[in-house]
Amino acid sequence: MGNNGNDYGIRIDSYRAGDDYVFLVTGGAAHVGAVACAYRHEGGIRSEKISVPGHREGELVQELAESAASKLGHRAVVIMGIHIDHATKQDIAQIITLVHEKMRATLESEER
Repeated sequence: MGNNGNDYGIRIDSYRAGDDYVFLVTGGAAHVGAVACAYRHEGGIRSEKISVPGHREGELVQELAESAASKLGHRAVVIMGIHIDHATKQDIAQIITLVHEKMRATLESEER
């Protein structure tokens, strides 16, 4: 894993809202930094995101929401807040990799 086994407390909790999905992605000091909603529209996937000023989760949260909506075929909302004090560029890269791995596993379990 390259991070000495540190998973930074990253966790993904998933919830159903009728046919739709909500994913809460947190780590370190959990909070809400960004939210994205993705949905099918005219043969493709569209999404909207909201990021709290000063937070950098916006692009990742939108990417995850679009991936979930595409894979699951329903609307997907992703709420994310990960804060690690004094995170280095290497920490951030590892966190992004971990989030992708955990989201992939979460989506696979949702498909069952």
